[in-house]
Amino acid sequence: MSYICLMNYALKIQEDLLILQTIEKKQTKAQHRAYVRFLRLLKSAETNTQAKAAKIINLTLRQAQRIWKNYQLNGLRKLITPPQSTYIGKLSTTQMSHLRRFLMDDQASTLTDIRNYIAGSLGVEYTIGGVFDLCQRLNIKAKIGRPLHAHQPAGAVETYKKI
Repeated sequence: MSYICLMNYALKIQEDLLILQTIEKKQTKAQHRAYVRFLRLLKSAETNTQAKAAKIINLTLRQAQRIWKNYQLNGLRKLITPPQSTYIGKLSTTQMSHLRRFLMDDQASTLTDIRNYIAGSLGVEYTIGGVFDLCQRLNIKAKIGRPLHAHQPAGAVETYKKI
């Protein structure tokens, strides 16, 4: 004989049914709206299992179990607030300001120059592609080197500019 003990979700879910309905209507993200709808279905006893509630909302059983676990551990507020993106790259804000100052002085003409400055002065290793992505993220225009003749001396351009 199999005996299934159903959980009383009306007691387990702390929020009132009307509060869940208003929170569900206010949600702009469909995923968060589905989370609140899942809880509302369980609270209102329209469904008596997580599997049935998940099927109504077009979620898998595993997703429903994860939602329920997160609700029990963290509550509704944590369930519907989006995670904060904290990664801003390898450089700190002060290092970014030093890099901007370096670039404003026109000391770098290529991505390799920027890469060498970051590695030498700031102590952070980047690939050329990483430097390119960093420049895009910081809205720094692409550094394209001026074409130079192979036999031209290094300071010839600066000497010509002074004349």
